Amino acid sequence: MTGAVPGAVPGVMPSTVPNGPFAHDRMNATAYAPTESKRRKPAGPIVVLSILGLTFLSFAGLMGLIWVNDMGIIGIMRLSTIWIAAVCIVMGLVVIILGFKGRRTGGLIPLGLVAGGCALCMTIVSGTSGVYYRDFGASGINTVVSLSQSVSARNSDGMNDVQKDGIFVADASDATFETLQQGVAFSGENYNTDQAIIDWSDWGKIHGPHTVKMLDGKTSISNCPVGTITIAATQAQVHIVLPDSCTYAFGTADSYSTSSGVGGKYEMVYNNYMGLSFGFFEAESATNPMNGPDYEWLDKGSAMPDNGPELKINIPYAVEARVNVVYASGWKGSTFQPLADIYDGNSTSKNTTEQSE
Repeated sequence: MTGAVPGAVPGVMPSTVPNGPFAHDRMNATAYAPTESKRRKPAGPIVVLSILGLTFLSFAGLMGLIWVNDMGIIGIMRLSTIWIAAVCIVMGLVVIILGFKGRRTGGLIPLGLVAGGCALCMTIVSGTSGVYYRDFGASGINTVVSLSQSVSARNSDGMNDVQKDGIFVADASDATFETLQQGVAFSGENYNTDQAIIDWSDWGKIHGPHTVKMLDGKTSISNCPVGTITIAATQAQVHIVLPDSCTYAFGTADSYSTSSGVGGKYEMVYNNYMGLSFGFFEAESATNPMNGPDYEWLDKGSAMPDNGPELKINIPYAVEARVNVVYASGWKGSTFQPLADIYDGNSTSKNTTEQSE
């Protein structure tokens, strides 16, 4: 009688079980044998180069639109943000399509990272500029003057002023000076045409002279405004016309710098210092040279007050705007009285006031 294998089912042949010292390893190797996998194809040079070429072409179109429409920094930021967002959307759609087709993004990854970085930068810049210059309270601004071409007004902003055809002119009265001390923001629509003119050319006639102690210890007679005014501006030019040789600076009593003006069409100014700038769009500098007899106070102690320039001009922000100082002898634009006479109907002459560039 044939002996049965203990534990075996009758009529069923026992399975072949590997034996020996390496039986367990051979079983694992059989169970986990590697399977052949196919590597996905990349996007390919045609797709990558096409995206790169379209990006360059669209960028050239962006520069063309900026140049043809003579945009300032606000328009440049707005259009650039839209452009980089469109580039990111196109790249995202291409990546999705490649994923459905079972392909890898390949060379699109570096382009996507660059586009995403640019989009992040533009978002931060646009958001920061928008929040900053709209926060009037934090900027020390109490009055906002619109320089729209459609506005025609007289003494409507707490100052002795007249406004017509996008040009605002204020005189040297106490009301004007006190309002400017409390902070005024001029908001325009077009940098090239919208202007605010603070006509203090006849300051000495209205206020009379006063004595000033100079750096050399001597006293002198001055016919200039004294104090700190706060002026902000958006898409406009602000001209402050002073009597010849008056001392002035941009900043506050604690911190100031001497310059003929701050800001510009392609610049942003925050707290008297230049921030973002696209100055390469500007054909020539808008800064006037500070030399000649009227600027002797920059070098001579006998012409500089002992506590610094008499007039301090604080600029909390200037976005696509410029605030500059011009002496009366060099000013060729509008002045207060002729424009006020035209507005009040006291003059029959046509408005032929020049607009300074």
